[in-house]
Amino acid sequence: MRTHLFIAAIAVSLVAGTPGMAAAQSKPGMAPPAPVRPATVDVRVCNESGRNGTVAISYVEVGTGRFINRGWYVVNDGACTELVSTDNSNFYMYGDTLDGSGRTWSGNHALCVQYPGPYTFWSDGSDTCPAGYEIRNFVPMRAEETGPFTWTLEP
Repeated sequence: MRTHLFIAAIAVSLVAGTPGMAAAQSKPGMAPPAPVRPATVDVRVCNESGRNGTVAISYVEVGTGRFINRGWYVVNDGACTELVSTDNSNFYMYGDTLDGSGRTWSGNHALCVQYPGPYTFWSDGSDTCPAGYEIRNFVPMRAEETGPFTWTLEP
């Protein structure tokens, strides 16, 4: 019995005298570890359509759990524009041209937009738009993994 107590006492003294994992891995003058950022999808749009355009997006804002709707992001022909980061892999996008041609990039998910913009508003769950807003059919999108996600506007 005394042997077991003696061995246990040695084990406790070794553990107590050992620096913690963080202390053992840091050196004087080293910066503290960066805070953990939630895994996000970083949404951008590239325009290869031959026309300048604008896009709108509806997504869950990081850390809120609520959908926010934003527009209009100008995306000139041949350029890419960073839009938003979201911690939700599902989001909705819509695009219009600026040249009056009537060309749109649309889908089948009705959401409200505001012209001329810019606009930002939270979704209220209703299926009608408030005064001053119009319905457009957004493209439902899903990012298969976190990191960059690019939507390309084509002719």
